[in-house]
Amino acid sequence: MAAPEIHVYPRRALALDYAGATAGLGISAGLLVFVRLAAPVAGVLAGSTALFLVYFARTVCRQLTRIELDENGIRAVGPAVLTSGAAIRWDDLRALRLDYYSTRADREGGWMQLKLADARRTIRIDSDLEGFARVAERAVLAASRLDLALDPGTVNNLHALRP
Repeated sequence: MAAPEIHVYPRRALALDYAGATAGLGISAGLLVFVRLAAPVAGVLAGSTALFLVYFARTVCRQLTRIELDENGIRAVGPAVLTSGAAIRWDDLRALRLDYYSTRADREGGWMQLKLADARRTIRIDSDLEGFARVAERAVLAASRLDLALDPGTVNNLHALRP
């Protein structure tokens, strides 16, 4: 049995997420600690501090998650409860969806998310993953072997993903 292909989220792809989470956490928590605020304003800042903390933790989890591919299937291994040890055998693949999320009105900026599912689990992979196109290619090969129907949006996004 061949060693699995391993794909990770590179630090450079997560740098902006870390910067945003750190800045937001620093500003909102700093205001809570060092400025005397009215109760409603403090409540809003406490909520935003919690959200930035969750965003920071999510970024750490993405950095520590790896996607493993082999001839039998795909596995997401990482600290997050939802992805830790999640595995889908290619023969059990029931759904493949590739979505594009635009960040600009002209649809030039954005990212893709690959969603793979079997009867019990779903694995979501963002296009920031090193080797994302390769992971999508392997999943599409498995889906075509199983004659899985792909929605038109997924088909269009797969065409856009190819060089």
